[in-house]
Amino acid sequence: MKLNRTLAAVVSVASAVVLAFSPNAQAASTLVVGGASSVASIVGDCKVAYTAATGDSFAYASSSSGQGQKDMETAKDDYAYSDSAHTTSQSGTAIPASEIHIPAWVWPIGIQYHNFGKKTPIAISATNLAKIFAGKIKKWNDPALVADNSKTYTRDIFQTDGKGNVVKGANGKPVVINTVKVPQNLTLPNQPITVIYRADSSGTTGNLTAAFQKIDPTDWTANGKVFNSLAGIKDAVTADPIHFQGANGSAGVAQLAAKTPYSITYAETNFAALNKLDLANVINANGDLVQPDNAAASAQVSSAAIADNGIVTLDYLNKAAGTYPFTVVTYALALTNYGDATKAAAVKKAIQWHAFNCPKTAPNDGFIQIDENSALGKKISAQIAKLGK
Repeated sequence: MKLNRTLAAVVSVASAVVLAFSPNAQAASTLVVGGASSVASIVGDCKVAYTAATGDSFAYASSSSGQGQKDMETAKDDYAYSDSAHTTSQSGTAIPASEIHIPAWVWPIGIQYHNFGKKTPIAISATNLAKIFAGKIKKWNDPALVADNSKTYTRDIFQTDGKGNVVKGANGKPVVINTVKVPQNLTLPNQPITVIYRADSSGTTGNLTAAFQKIDPTDWTANGKVFNSLAGIKDAVTADPIHFQGANGSAGVAQLAAKTPYSITYAETNFAALNKLDLANVINANGDLVQPDNAAASAQVSSAAIADNGIVTLDYLNKAAGTYPFTVVTYALALTNYGDATKAAAVKKAIQWHAFNCPKTAPNDGFIQIDENSALGKKISAQIAKLGK
């Protein structure tokens, strides 16, 4: 027994010595990070690689963009992710004076629907999608949807580097190598559509409804992060609680849609595969049939306006070829004044690594790989450089 105790003590001391002299252990910082549920999967999938590369770590508190903004206001988070710009207080407490926006992620909102036995994805125009989610188109075989699925469309094929990454030209736009004709001829079911919406405060909802307001201003007179509180939409939800059902978080809406025949919802594209949902192809303002993929999201953001404060303005009526209108920029909300040089350095490192390296580490999670030399990449770096003690 004495020998065993002695050995255990030696091992314990040796382990402590190794830990004390480990470079990662010396430099390690544990951050408090939370917010948008949209990035929860990819942050989780990059966790091991991030710690291996930097020595740092954090457990991501996935909730919503609204909660992430609130947690920055109350100083709960070191930094937070938000799918919408933080311009209004969520808690009644003022937005931190030194908070800035860093456009750290870009991804397409996947329009996801419960499979009804078709191998070919359904095609829906952006305008008709807005009408579905406003409760104006109520059945799958509505004449407007039948017309969407009885045409031949064009689709741009973008050049890739062999690893699935889209190649961009000198102008920063994706390189189109071919345009093909895609016949769409589906018979749609005579069934009511059940809309599954985010019941919590959601940046994804904010982005989707912002697009709808531009695409269909008659039915969408307002946009915002809480779907069932919007003017006109609230009445539609209240009038038909069977065919409008809410759930919290991206995982929540996808899981509910998976249980609900003839339903439709919206979330990051990776949730479709996880829940065996189909992804709709969208007919954009140019009349192209577009998949919700990295190439189409890259095409959309390549022409976006980026303000000095880091906020990105997307053109939802963009008529450039191959653009996906329902594209989102997720911001890292961080501070230019942390009062702690070590924390500031760790936050810089975390945001930079996740923005430029995480999509390469987890390429199937639906987030585009941002080129550091692109206009967006340069803006990310410039904003990160502002973070400090």
